[in-house]
Amino acid sequence: MTLEQLQEQHQQTLAKAVAANSARTFHAHWPEAPSGKIYGETANTMGEVAFKGQLDSQCKGLLQDAIGGWVGQESSPYGFPLGITYPTTSVDDYISRASSAQVSWQSVSAEHRALVLIEALECVAKRFFEIGYATMHTTGQGFVMAFQASGPHAADRALEALSMGYSVQSTFTDSVQWTKPMGKISVTINKKYRIVPKGINLVIGCSTFPTWNSVPGMFAGLVTGNSVLIKAHPGAVYPMAIYVAEVQATLNRCGFDPHICQLVVDTTEKPLTLDLLRHPAVAIIDYTGGPAFGAIVEKEALVGGKVVFTEKAGVNTVIIDSTENVDAMLENLAFSLSLYGGQMCTAPQNIFVCKDGVATPEGLISVEDIALKLREKIDGLVGNEKMGPGTVGAIQNAATAGRVEEAAALGLPIIRASAPIPHAGFNSARSVSPLVLRTDVARSDIYTREWFGPISFIISTDSFEDSLTEVTNSIKAHGALTTLVYTTDPEKMERAEGLISRAGAPVAFNFNSYVWVNQSAAFSDFHGSGANPAGNATFADVQFVASRFNVIGIRTQA
Repeated sequence: MTLEQLQEQHQQTLAKAVAANSARTFHAHWPEAPSGKIYGETANTMGEVAFKGQLDSQCKGLLQDAIGGWVGQESSPYGFPLGITYPTTSVDDYISRASSAQVSWQSVSAEHRALVLIEALECVAKRFFEIGYATMHTTGQGFVMAFQASGPHAADRALEALSMGYSVQSTFTDSVQWTKPMGKISVTINKKYRIVPKGINLVIGCSTFPTWNSVPGMFAGLVTGNSVLIKAHPGAVYPMAIYVAEVQATLNRCGFDPHICQLVVDTTEKPLTLDLLRHPAVAIIDYTGGPAFGAIVEKEALVGGKVVFTEKAGVNTVIIDSTENVDAMLENLAFSLSLYGGQMCTAPQNIFVCKDGVATPEGLISVEDIALKLREKIDGLVGNEKMGPGTVGAIQNAATAGRVEEAAALGLPIIRASAPIPHAGFNSARSVSPLVLRTDVARSDIYTREWFGPISFIISTDSFEDSLTEVTNSIKAHGALTTLVYTTDPEKMERAEGLISRAGAPVAFNFNSYVWVNQSAAFSDFHGSGANPAGNATFADVQFVASRFNVIGIRTQA
């Protein structure tokens, strides 16, 4: 495809995305509902057929050779192996091809790169249903969530990042004739400004959100002229393979080397990540995952002088002080605790409640009654045969299921015990309902640790101020990606907003409808603040894209 053809098809999409990044109002290029009326009446069936046709075979569509053979070890949390293998090669081969491919990619304009990438995303959109099934059976998400998170929501995040990258590169002219008056004479210099990418961009993916967390860095790296290596988690490769395959195919159609974007697949027994991290040609790193390996990533980046963007783990918190509608509040909170079995980096964990109770229009409600009402709301959700299994999904990693058992054995009072959730058609699904424990601030040694999975704590404090102190101290020490505060007192709201934001975390107030604290909307919500130990990245602010390139000046005497 020529630049003119790309402009004709996608210029308006790019312009709208750039405007949405500035305005921060609702914008979604791809509808989130997995509806046949939107995507075609046969789209779901075709997606499922494509998914099943890919099982127990070599991955189709990737434009990269299997010099090192074929590897794969994905297994569905719903109880069966996927049997898909992917091409692999040596670290030196990946680097060599990425370096060669980058030369032609960086020589074209930021607009050209952005339009090529939008074309690739439109091709990805034709496979949203296949991506949904691929995500469901690698992460354990329910199908609707898998479709939305890895399909339209992830694609919107990619569009957000690439349009932000395009905007930043377009903030100044690419050339100018500069004239300096010097009395009776003047001097003229012709000046050019070149966008020069930092180098190869390594994106290290996670197992729970293999596309949503990876495509911002992937597309930010690509739009700023870098070649990109996508190091997928061995347990969740398939969804990302679809994105990479469509990017490679689009690059090829547009006359570029498909190795500008490569999928890197390894195994847990023979990992490649550290060798990639340490390679001198890798200049940018995007990492999503646990804090232990995240610390290694940050250390290696510091030693090598590399740019690094991390999203690690945090301890997300809730304060319940007062509410106008206790049922709506607890229904919202119950959904947040249940969604995808607490396996979201934004899921709440610690719920702080003053020991005197929660103020409502009906009077004070004790901590005990709040706990019991929350249990009832969770029971009503997960016990719903139509809604419960799809909302909770399955547990991606067996270690997370073991963590639930570990938490239940802590000796704390159990408000709600975790129990298996049956999934129709998947008798071996690894799925459990939320565990809710009760404690007080004396057990901070327990609840200040991140308990990734369907585990939460109701924690009694002496006052709202004590709850707020607990939250801000936790943010500074352990990090957080979300905080949620329920209060009807404007002064308390103002104080919480100031202290929590200055501690470095975003804050939400009084969510009681169909938006949950777990969610982050592209083009409006900045995912992560980059200002606390949970990570230094923000999807997608200016720094997230501007740090991936340099501006080099060229001056010629006129």
